Amino acid sequence: MKYFATEIHDGELAARLGVELIEVSATEVVESIPTLGNIQPFGALHGGANAFLVEDSASRLALLNAPEGRIAVGTELNISQLAPNMTGSATARAYVIRTSRGSLVAGVEITDSDNQLTAIGRMTCVFIQTPGQ
Repeated sequence: MKYFATEIHDGELAARLGVELIEVSATEVVESIPTLGNIQPFGALHGGANAFLVEDSASRLALLNAPEGRIAVGTELNISQLAPNMTGSATARAYVIRTSRGSLVAGVEITDSDNQLTAIGRMTCVFIQTPGQ
């Protein structure tokens, strides 16, 4: 079975964080979450929520690029927090940096409701045999 990001049911964490898919293609995945419910005690979006956005959007992108009979699993996650997000939402845009037969490296930019860059990340995914095949 070939997995597509548009067919994958969100896991519990994605549902809990309120993920909304905006754009899904083999070249770009854009998704957002509300900041409300995902903030630190002082009112800014939790850095772990930014890390989730990097991993989730990059994983969806990698799945869209996985060869037939393979799925994508993350092997490296990197994120730099650039500015606090105290607006209403966070939007992640994942794009392909490099892809090969065995892996995909994605870049992810995260912006706030005012379209200001608040975090940037990178994720490496490797393509493995689909379990059960």
